[in-house]
Amino acid sequence: MSRPSILIAAPRFPYPSLSGGEKWAAALAEGLAADYDVSLFSFAVQGAEAHQTALALSLEGRALKKIFLLPKPPGGADRRLPALPAMYWSAGAAEQFAAAAAEVRADLVHILFSEMACYAGALPPALPAVYTEIDSSYLYPWKYYLRETAGLKGYFKPGEFFKARAYARRHYPRFAAATAITASDGRDIQPYLSAPLAAVTPNAVHPAEFAQDAPADRRPGGLVFLGHYPHYPNEDAGIRLARRIFPLVKAECPGASLTLAGSCPTAAVRALAGLDITVPGTAADIRPFLWRAQVFAAPVRYGLGTKGKILEAFAAGLPVVASREAAAGIEGAQDGTHLLAASSDRDFAAKTARLLKEPALRQRLAAAALELVNKTYSFSGVVSTVSAVYRGVLDGR
Repeated sequence: MSRPSILIAAPRFPYPSLSGGEKWAAALAEGLAADYDVSLFSFAVQGAEAHQTALALSLEGRALKKIFLLPKPPGGADRRLPALPAMYWSAGAAEQFAAAAAEVRADLVHILFSEMACYAGALPPALPAVYTEIDSSYLYPWKYYLRETAGLKGYFKPGEFFKARAYARRHYPRFAAATAITASDGRDIQPYLSAPLAAVTPNAVHPAEFAQDAPADRRPGGLVFLGHYPHYPNEDAGIRLARRIFPLVKAECPGASLTLAGSCPTAAVRALAGLDITVPGTAADIRPFLWRAQVFAAPVRYGLGTKGKILEAFAAGLPVVASREAAAGIEGAQDGTHLLAASSDRDFAAKTARLLKEPALRQRLAAAALELVNKTYSFSGVVSTVSAVYRGVLDGR
């Protein structure tokens, strides 16, 4: 019996997986490949085309059946689109997307990220499409993660607010089923769907990958933050942490140090390096940073959805202090039980200092968080849920 053919569409080629969204897309595709013939359609990251083309060639026919890697469109071709979809839309790419679905004889197409929803219109009406909302904050420009709209700037861009809703009304009814990273994201998009949300498919990790064979040799006073810094919420959080929060922590804990780890630090983040602040640059393996620190600090305030970096800290046995905005994305995580949630710079610094001073609290939070991530945020569960959604759509067809 032949296996169903699935074409997954993502805006950015998820290899190497540097951001949370890229990790989610890659893990989903690889997990589904056990039961489906999975192909991938996406755009190369500007400046990394040659490297990503080589990665695509190495993966095609092995982890994935077929990879369609296109140059990123120049953007701005349709002024009706919100800012981010406008960056990825072109009529030529839409034609190639339809051709890719035909070439692999797709039984179902799965579109990830709001910026790719507009491509569903290029598919034949009889071909079922599933959608996953990664981050619904684009519906609220002041919460959105684009540098141009985040925070107060978003309130002065009412055009984005109305464009986003028009975009959802235009494209979301096309999908036979939809999932969301959080229940909150699902509630945001439900009014625009033609059927009830099929499932919550959270951001997730492979917990075993973050476990250590030996007990962690953690650096006293060590704080760490992880981010893909071209993604504006991560740059903003790193700067906020280093300039506004960390000095307050140092006043309480003179021996504290801060590492801004992750990938592709921007010039603004690199400039933060100095006494007791380290910016190591892109690392192939981020786990040692989590294993060496005592506390994970995540003062992220823009964007919705589940922050994968917090789940990675949980899986590595690292206690977390997070902004209330970031903590809200970890459904099931309770303030004081699984992490500490902070509402201001001073509150964040005070709770971070408390964690550094109280080993018993660190141990209690880390143990509860690890139990939560094993129970709720393992990627094997996400793959099973998505597969069940596929079966429901294909059976219904």
